[in-house]
This record gives sequence, structure tokens and C-alpha cells, in this order.
Amino acid sequence: GGSTYGVPITSLTGDTGWIVPGVGKHIVWNAWNDWANNYSTNMVVRLTADDSAKGINPITPPVPAPATNLVWIPSGSFNMSSVNAYVYLSKSFWMGKSTVTQGEFMSLMTNNPSAHTGNTNLPVENVLWSEATNYCGLLTARERAAGHITTNQVYRLPTEAEWEYACRAGTTTTFYYGNDPSYVRLPAYAWFNLNSGGQTQLGGSRIPNAWGLYDMMGNVQEYCSDWYSPGYSSYVNLTDPQGPASSYFNGGVYLGHCLRGGAFDLSNGSCASAARSYGCYNAAPCRNPDYGFRIVLYPGQ
Repeated sequence: GGSTYGVPITSLTGDTGWIVPGVGKHIVWNAWNDWANNYSTNMVVRLTADDSAKGINPITPPVPAPATNLVWIPSGSFNMSSVNAYVYLSKSFWMGKSTVTQGEFMSLMTNNPSAHTGNTNLPVENVLWSEATNYCGLLTARERAAGHITTNQVYRLPTEAEWEYACRAGTTTTFYYGNDPSYVRLPAYAWFNLNSGGQTQLGGSRIPNAWGLYDMMGNVQEYCSDWYSPGYSSYVNLTDPQGPASSYFNGGVYLGHCLRGGAFDLSNGSCASAARSYGCYNAAPCRNPDYGFRIVLYPGQ
């Protein structure tokens, strides 16, 4: 019985788009946005799931990696628990297996700002956000000129949402390998203040996550493209969110760009997949030996 209405259902968050099959999936519909001023005490909404996936493989990339240090990250949705929001990333992308090394950085830049030197395979750190973005621009130009990437592909820093999605690799636990409340397994997966010897370590020497990414939880913190803000969903669209448009003013100071992951001199708690931090106060350039970065590349961006 009852009546049938043609209601546009567009204001959806949660497990939408291409979704890895599993239990606990849910979709939230903001009916007020789509059907304002209409009320019903008994309403049924019909949803259809298309399981054909249109030939998309969530793990295997469509083409070979344009560089050996890149890992394919499939598109999808996830609970971004660091900011209590559901996020959908509509495009798959490539991400650096580990953070950018001093050797890679110096191949394009005129300086090596790192505080820990002696081996160019160590991660570059003590770096400014502007230097990280400049490096991405120079890398894009070099790889286009060499024919390694197309003219519409761009190397850049990951957004905060992309970073956490890639770090979790489909997991919902505290760390990408499990919850580990006593941190007994953490030393095998991350460099932090209790096992680093007070200095950065070679990238790729801890256990990676399920998608083959190393050092997401420790060694150096990683710049994201976003400005930091304590909240998240009030500032951004939850499909491919880019973060707030400007630095966040808090307690008389402006906060810098977002940093994710732990570092060689930070505590075990900073290694959690949801841990967040920010760069310099008042959005002023400053250096810190904790600060490094990794790159992403979007096919056809």
C-alpha cells in the first residue's frame, strides 16, 4: 500500500561509490537536503547495489607503474575516524612506497635541509611545506619531459583524506596491523622514540601495510596538502575532500598545514592511523627534523 514518490536521493554519505564487499556497510541519506518540508512516519527507501564493478579491479592498476617507487591505491570510501567523517575518494591514484629520500630531493632541489645526514637514502626532513610542493612541481616537469607521465598527470602532496585512506588500507583498527593496546608489535612496523635511537632510519625497513606502503606510521611526519583544522566535515565536501580553504585561527594563532604519521622522536600514540598534527604556528615557514613528505600521482588528473 501507500504512495510512491520520485525523490532525488543525492545527499548520501558512508559506503557509496565502489565499495569493497564486507559486513558493517551503511549509507546515510540526508532526506532534509533532498526532500525538504516533506514528512512521513513510515517511509521505505529502495537502494540498488550494482555488483558488476564495471571491470574495475581494486588492487591491480590499469597500467604499469610510471616509477618503481609508486604503489597503486584503489578508489573507495572509508570512515575517516580521525575527524569522525565518512569520506568517498572517487579516483584511484599512485602513492610513494615510502617518504621522499634526501637523494631524491637533492636531484631536483638546490639544498638538503635535513638534520640527519650521512646517507642520501635517509628520508629528507627538516623541510618546509613550500619546498615539498616545489619538489612535486619540479618532479612533474621532469617526468613529463622524459615521457614517463602524460601531460595531464601531476605529482603533488596527498590530501589528508587520501593519506589516512592509504594508511589504513581497508582497516578500521588503531594501527594498520591491528589494535595493539600495549604497543608490543609496533616496533616491527614503525620507527618512534623507543626504537629509533634518536635519529631517522632508512625507509622501507619496517613492515608495510596491506597495500605495500612503508613508514606510514613513523620515522618522519608527512605533510599533506590541507590546512589543519580541529574539525573537518564542516569545512569540506566529503567526496574527495580538500580540507579548509585557509589556515585555522585558534587561541590567537594560525595553525599550519596538516601532518600525518608519527616520527622517530615522537611517542607510540603518534603512530596511530588516526593521529593528526599540524605544522608551524601562524602559518609561518619553519623547519623541524620531524617533518618530511611523500608524493602522490593521479592518473589523468
